[in-house]
Amino acid sequence: MQPTFSSANTNSDCYLQIRRGKQTIFTDVSETTTAGDLKQIIANILKINPEIIRLTCKGQLFDIDGKQLLEYGITTKEARPQTPVQLEFVLQLDDGTYEVEEIVPYTADSNSRSEELQQMGTPIDSK
Repeated sequence: MQPTFSSANTNSDCYLQIRRGKQTIFTDVSETTTAGDLKQIIANILKINPEIIRLTCKGQLFDIDGKQLLEYGITTKEARPQTPVQLEFVLQLDDGTYEVEEIVPYTADSNSRSEELQQMGTPIDSK
């Protein structure tokens, strides 16, 4: 008798890296998740109103909350655990405009770190 394998989640997951400034959220969702659902996930994590979130990916605005990630071109083929798709988000300000999108790199330039250490009087290993 052959063992049968079943998965509780029949939809494959899309792995996402969602960034704003210095914030990064990693999550996995189905490719049939809507933009509105994704905004709700972000809002629940950050404890904010989902209506003030504006999502983008590769310059494309996720402007229709009922549209699925698949319809925006995010699929399980490209959104893998090793290479998650990066989305960016900004928040709406009180005056109705949105923040300027700024993603802070994960690591500082190694030269600026060396300069910082020198200013503090820390010897730098030149190897």
